[in-house]
Amino acid sequence: MEKHDFLKSPFFSLINPVTDYIDSGKFFRQPLKWLYYIIGVCIALAPLYVLYELVGVFDYMSGSMIFTSLLVWLILAATCVGGGLLWFNRAGKLSSVLPSDSKFVAIPAIANFIRTAGEFVGLLIGIFTPIASIIIMIFASSDSRMSRYMFDLPIADSLLGVVMMIVLGYLIVVISRYFAEMILAIADIANKTDRIARNTKTMARNGD
Repeated sequence: MEKHDFLKSPFFSLINPVTDYIDSGKFFRQPLKWLYYIIGVCIALAPLYVLYELVGVFDYMSGSMIFTSLLVWLILAATCVGGGLLWFNRAGKLSSVLPSDSKFVAIPAIANFIRTAGEFVGLLIGIFTPIASIIIMIFASSDSRMSRYMFDLPIADSLLGVVMMIVLGYLIVVISRYFAEMILAIADIANKTDRIARNTKTMARNGD
């Protein structure tokens, strides 16, 4: 018996379906799609939890602060619904990002997750925060500290701060996409190199 032949016994081959499933890429594609859907649902439903927390402190707030909080909450709800749809949209495009003939799956999967997360954070900081800041400055400037505490966000105190938040959100989207594209470029080069190697071997066999 050759060395390590015992590894080919039926006992050790029981794990083959699991390793084949992982190597096929399905281990990354379908669970990652479910993860995107779960994140999207959680983000879309998050405003309901925030509203529950706000209602609990309405008794300690002035009328203007209640009105302001509800306005800010509406903007948050719209932003979160948009963010949830963003994750759903990216989940639907995972099949094109992670094709079945790709040997390298984990790299583009991580790259796509980084890009999507960056887009959502940029949406939250670059759109919701500036609008919420303007609403608070107009209707409840004297209670801005309380607003920061409730929403746990860097609410801007001036128009310059609002502009900076928009720029920051934009930069987050650009930088996250930059790193994602760098990672994808590495995966693309690796995939193309692998295809060339396989084609070369096929041509060599046919030539023989």
